[in-house]
Amino acid sequence: MRAARLATGATETPAATALAVAVPALLLVLAVVGLGISSYLSYTHWAHASVACGGLGSCNEVNNSDYAEVAGIPVAFLGALSYLALIASALAWLWWRPAGLAWPVMAFWGLSLVGTLYSAYLTYVEVFVLEAICIYCVASAGVILASLLISTGWIVREAQAQEEM
Repeated sequence: MRAARLATGATETPAATALAVAVPALLLVLAVVGLGISSYLSYTHWAHASVACGGLGSCNEVNNSDYAEVAGIPVAFLGALSYLALIASALAWLWWRPAGLAWPVMAFWGLSLVGTLYSAYLTYVEVFVLEAICIYCVASAGVILASLLISTGWIVREAQAQEEM
């Protein structure tokens, strides 16, 4: 798709090139942070260890609730797998730096959309069912929401660029 832009006479400015690297790099960093959070919560769940909440919230109550597993698999581990998929998508995006709405961009966006929706459900459960908050869960929800917003912004930018051609 980059070739299509160049064939029509469009040139990429240094700022556009920098943005094409900065956006997936930022999303990669966010996914690594999310992986760290999810991995820590997965470890504490499987090890039956206490979550270091620092007096902020009820992390152990949330991490050991009936809602902390799906079919015997910790939700935090499912989150870790999702963040690994986001990392793979961001790396592919960085490696190829495709223009337009190529598969790494759309895969990242789709994964972050599903993750955001599931995080919204889990946040609802925390607040209204368990009446307990886990700061790590809130942080993970913030990471996945930021990933969705940034990738959505990129998609809108690319869609507008394609319309201008």
